[in-house]
Parts: sequence; C-alpha cells; structure tokens
Amino acid sequence: MIKLLRNTGVALLLSGVMLVNSVSTYSVDNGFISNIKELKELSDIMNIIKENHVGGEKEPTNTTLMQGALKGIMESLDDPHSNYFTKEELESFKEDIEGKYAGVGMVIQKKADEPLIVVSPIEDTPAYLAGIRAKDKIIAIDGESTYKLTSEQSVKKLKGEPGTSVKLTVYREEAKETKEVELKRSIIQLKYVKSKMIGKDVGYLRLTQFGEDVYKDLSRDLENLLKKGAKGIIFDLRSNPGGSLGQAVKISSMFIKDGRIVSTKGKNSEEEVAYREGKFFGDFPLIVLINEGSASASEIVSGAIKDYKRGLLIGEKSFGKGSVQTLLPLPDGDGIKITIAKYYTPSGVSIHGVGIEPDILVEEKDDFLFFNGFVTNINEDETKENRNEIIKEVKGEEEGNKIISKKDVQLDKAIEEMAKLLQKK
Repeated sequence: MIKLLRNTGVALLLSGVMLVNSVSTYSVDNGFISNIKELKELSDIMNIIKENHVGGEKEPTNTTLMQGALKGIMESLDDPHSNYFTKEELESFKEDIEGKYAGVGMVIQKKADEPLIVVSPIEDTPAYLAGIRAKDKIIAIDGESTYKLTSEQSVKKLKGEPGTSVKLTVYREEAKETKEVELKRSIIQLKYVKSKMIGKDVGYLRLTQFGEDVYKDLSRDLENLLKKGAKGIIFDLRSNPGGSLGQAVKISSMFIKDGRIVSTKGKNSEEEVAYREGKFFGDFPLIVLINEGSASASEIVSGAIKDYKRGLLIGEKSFGKGSVQTLLPLPDGDGIKITIAKYYTPSGVSIHGVGIEPDILVEEKDDFLFFNGFVTNINEDETKENRNEIIKEVKGEEEGNKIISKKDVQLDKAIEEMAKLLQKK
C-alpha cells in the first residue's frame, strides 16, 4: 500500500488512475493465429538472448524476459495510465485502490545509509497501539539492520500476512534508549477523509483519495458537519489524484439533486451514462477547492458541480485526466491496467489533457499542501514537528521555514467567498 515519494524518501500514498468498479473480461482466444508471426519473432529473440547475452548479474529466464516484453508493449502505447503489473506489483496496486493492506501501520521515511524513520503511526494500528511514535528510529527489522535497506525493502519486510509477527529494534532519541518491539501484523484500513468546523457556520471536508467505499466516511462526516450547524460547505479536492469511478458518482450525488453525473465512451461502444444515486444532502452553499494535482475522479466531481452551477470552484486548473481504466488479471497472477474509455462531464465536455478551470483563480506557487499527507487517520499534532523537519530537508532551511509559516491562501479565499454566499442566504 505504501508508495514512495522519491525526492524525499517518505513513504506516502499515491494513486493517479480512474478505475471502473468491476474488473472486466475480454476474449483473447481468437488473436493467437493472427499474431503468430510476431510471437515467433519474440520467441526467437528470447532464445538468442538466453544463448548469447553476457554481462548481466542475473541469468535471464523466460519469465523475466516475457515480463520485460510485456512492459515494453504497454509502454509503446504512449499512455501513462496503461501498465503491465507483475503479480507482486498487481497486489500492491490493488491495495492502493482498496485503501487497506496487511502490515503494522506506519508512514515511514528512509534515506540512504540511515535507519528507518517513523513519520507517523496510523491510528489504531499495531504500531500505534504499541506506542511507536513519530521520529522513532527503526534500526533493525527481525534482526536485520535497516541502514543498508532501501525504502522498498523496508516496506516489504514490514508487510506480511495478518497474524504474523515482526520484531522491530527501536531507538528513541529523547529517551536515549533502544528497545525491542514485537508487532503482530493486521489489516490496516487507511482513511482519506477529514473534516472540521471553521467558525460556527462553515464546514470543511477534505478528501485525499477516492478509495473504495470512501463515500461512507465522507457522507458520515458531511452529515455530522450539518448537524453541528454548518450552513455552507468547503469541499477540498486539492492534490487528490482520483480513484474509483463509482465513488466519484456517489460523491457527486451528495451535492447534485438530479441528472447525469458523467458519461463514458469506449473505442467501439455506445455512450454509457451514470446518473446520480443515493442521498442528496441539500442545496447549501458549496465551494470546491481544486489545483493542478486534482485529477480523474476529482475532476468528475468538480466538473459536474461546475456544469450544474451547484457550487463555486476556487484554486487552480485541474490536472486534465479524462480517461477510464480497467484492471485485467492474467492467468499467471500478473495483470494489465488499460485505458478503455474517455469520460465526459454532464454538458458533454471532455477535459482530457485540458483540465477544469476554477471560477476564481487563486495560484499557490509553493506546494506546501502536499506535505499534509494522504492518510488522514494519523495524529497531526504529534507529527507536525516531524513533518516540518521533512519540509526543511526537502526545500532547505530558509525555503522550508517560508512554507511552514505560509498561510493557505486558497482556503482563505474560500472562507472569504463563503461568507459572501452565506450573507445572500
């Protein structure tokens, strides 16, 4: 589940795809004869490599050569959203979409020749319940030093089957002590929703990713905000890379009373229209925050809200990912993710490669929002200092201090505009 932010060594959650709800199946039986010439050439090249290639550290096998060929096939499509996955990569990708994995529950940072650093434990997980804190140093996993491990290797060691145990050697700087902690792995459920009241009559909702079944958390939080007296809602979709098409439809329907939410059209198929469904929460004043990191499912929601003039979009132009992917498992446990359709907003507009323009442009040149993280079930007060250290590390001391002290100008503008909308009510 944990993906790596390469420039910082921080393990964070990233997903940039739009997936249909169910896995589709496509017939490939009739293609073998028509492709036999090309398949023979591929087989010949594999044999030449195995018999003659010198210089690699590992001897090539049919499996590794075929996996390389399949990756090359997908790359030749010149579509960053269509990919081949090995069995292991496919499992990791599914964890991204489902928002859960088997492990101990930590967001981590790893730099070369240094121990593993805990950025934050995730609430109510084995690590959290065992007292692991932000800034703890994991110097060994099951007796193996973490100094020479990569981030990927560290994550792999921490993950495992539910119910199995992993032993961590933890050093806590403030106590100057090292201790052994044995954790029993369990299913970690990641949460992508957070909410709060801003003043007495404005509710703030943030959705960081359209994970499976995230509608349940978002609708519960929205209902709670309205019960607390929220008369207007600011819905923050900034830096939300997308996720499930079905969740995008359900979440759009929370704010839109009638009509179509999105339509899709494939290569040789008729247009398919998804209409609103589920509970409508009311005609309260609504502002949606977007930026260049708002993609895919985020653009379906914000596009529908803009087309129906249901709310005000504030921020920056969205990413512009208007395509839909499906995940196809293959017989050996590997799989492909392939673009099968483009989607269109209710007014019939395709935003692919274009993006959605906000109603009010408020530019944010410093990407400070990114450092807030993609998982919301962490203790923000405990991790604030650690997060600030990471910002300084990435941006440098002087620039880092500017970002840390910076105000959220986009949110401030949304609050200002919401006050105007509430005065009109």
